[in-house]
Amino acid sequence: MINILKSLNYGARREKVIWITLGSMLVLPFFAMYLMGMMGGDSLQKMTTSFYFASQLMGVIFIITCFGIIVLAGYLVAGDGGDKVINYEILAGHSRTKIFIARMLAGFLWGGVLTFLLMLLPLGYLTLLYGWGLETDPKNVILRCLLTFFPILRFCVFNMMLACIMRSAGKGIALGYVTFMITALVNSILEDMFQLNLIYHTSMTNAAFLLTSQNARNVVMNGKTVALYETAVTPNMVYRTIGVSLAFTAAYLSIAYIHFKKKDRD
Repeated sequence: MINILKSLNYGARREKVIWITLGSMLVLPFFAMYLMGMMGGDSLQKMTTSFYFASQLMGVIFIITCFGIIVLAGYLVAGDGGDKVINYEILAGHSRTKIFIARMLAGFLWGGVLTFLLMLLPLGYLTLLYGWGLETDPKNVILRCLLTFFPILRFCVFNMMLACIMRSAGKGIALGYVTFMITALVNSILEDMFQLNLIYHTSMTNAAFLLTSQNARNVVMNGKTVALYETAVTPNMVYRTIGVSLAFTAAYLSIAYIHFKKKDRD
């Protein structure tokens, strides 16, 4: 299983699409911050970590993260689907269970852990450059960001399941993108027409809820008026985010495993 994992990682490092995806995830947050600074008439030097979160930019960056997850999860799980590599792995004596675990683990590390760290990267360098700021509570924001890992895990495993079922990275990525767009459209219609705000029903709405702040009040701090945003984390948010995400993750993994185990290879 370790050899399979090494082979998948080696193949990913040589794939141009992977590096284009990672590069985009590194550059686009800077572009989003630059546009916000231009529209607000401010320089990037005023973009503290607190203001970055309060301005809802993290919600925008999460959308970019989702597209990155779709691509990385699909390529790591089924990037070699057309080469019949799985047949060779089986003929080499590896069990289907070990092959499945290795592919899911590679997809999780690239599509889940790596994308999660890239999403949090702006928090680190903004804090080092300009400090945290006054608009939000750092402990609550950090906790919200850490909780976002669970919806990301759920979304990553869902797209790995699609790639596994389709047995093709391209088809899995295409289906993941279509599913993402349909889900976003349905959520928008439900919110605009029926005033239904779904939170834990999808990984996207769960993450968006965690990465955006809805309420704010003006307070005087250090002699100036500051918009203080509500970022408190309730036990209900923690339990539901973790519980629902893990339940869906287990379901997606089970579906993918059953399909992988029983489906004959080409």
